This record gives sequence, structure tokens and C-alpha cells, in this order.
Amino acid sequence: MKNYLFIFDMGNVIVNNCAVFEDVVKSLGFKEISETQKRDMMNVFAAATRGNITSMESLEITARREGLPAPCENFWLKFFKPEMIEDSLKFVEAIKKQGYRVVCGTNTIDVHYNYHIEHKEYGIFDKVYASNLMGQMKPDATFWMAIKEAEKSYSYDEMFFFDDMEENVRAAESLGINAHVFTTAQDAAEYVKKICGLEFKF
Repeated sequence: MKNYLFIFDMGNVIVNNCAVFEDVVKSLGFKEISETQKRDMMNVFAAATRGNITSMESLEITARREGLPAPCENFWLKFFKPEMIEDSLKFVEAIKKQGYRVVCGTNTIDVHYNYHIEHKEYGIFDKVYASNLMGQMKPDATFWMAIKEAEKSYSYDEMFFFDDMEENVRAAESLGINAHVFTTAQDAAEYVKKICGLEFKF
């Protein structure tokens, strides 16, 4: 049996209902947000995604820069109510039943990571590679390099990666990883079959 490593993103792949940006913006007190303000806020958020600052600090920094009241609670957590995608869970289970290793490769922040831990939503994976703990985030090539260093027995062409963001998929592809923009578990399974002939029924 050929050795393969399957890497899944978390948001909009394993769970949905996880987008909270608009709610966070409103709760911070923005009446409207310009493209420049949005870009600045996302740059601060990226620092939290890499684990350089906490998610709460990202809110406090944005509020201070924009002259808004200091946040009274962590809005990144307040509105975070993810729901597991049943077909995705079945797909992961089908892969594991055939003896393959399945890991999560996710851009996340402290409170979202902790939420998934507390709700045992990472339990389907053999290991979780979380950006806030790695100090690396997609689409930087160093994100997959860190995974490859940890998963020493796999070459890039023995990896399958599924993510809902095309930018992340193309970055993985540039390293030789079999990467696919995730829409449904069935579509992802058909991609695997097309690439290497493996068939997973779920």
C-alpha cells in the first residue's frame, strides 16, 4: 500500500458556520469599514493567527488604532458557533479505515483552537497542525514545510491537502502537494480517485 498523508483544513471543510468577521466588526463599533481599515484589521488578526499576540490583543489593538472603545469581551469567541459537516466526518473516517494517516492543517487563533479542543472536534484527526502554535500560517510555504518536517516519512507528492481557499491550495500545489479546493466531501473523494485510484465509500 502506497504511503499517503491526508491534510484537511478545518473551517468550511470539517466545520461550517465559522465566519465571525462581520459580527466582530460591528461589535467593535465600526459603523462601516473601509478596505484600508479591513486590511489593517486583518494584518493584526494575522499576528494572532501566527500566535504572536492573543486574539483579545488583536481586538484591543484594532480598537485603539481606530479610536473605538476597548472591547469588553472576546468577540472572536462570542460569535464562534461552528457545526460539524457530517459528510466530511464520514470521508475522514473512510480514509482512516483504510489505514491512512489524517491530520488537520488549520489557520486558527487561540480561542477557536481551544473551542475545538473543548468540544472534541479535533478528535477525528491523528494530529492537528494549528497556525497559532506553529508560528506559521497558510498560504506561506513554511506552513507545509513545518508539517513535512514533522511528518518525516511522507514526501510532498504523497500528501493530499483540502482547503476551501484557492490561494492556500495553489500555494500547496507549488510544493508538489496534491491539493484541491474543497466544496464537498464527495468531490474531494473523486479527486483522490482521479489522482491515485484510491476509492473511499461513505
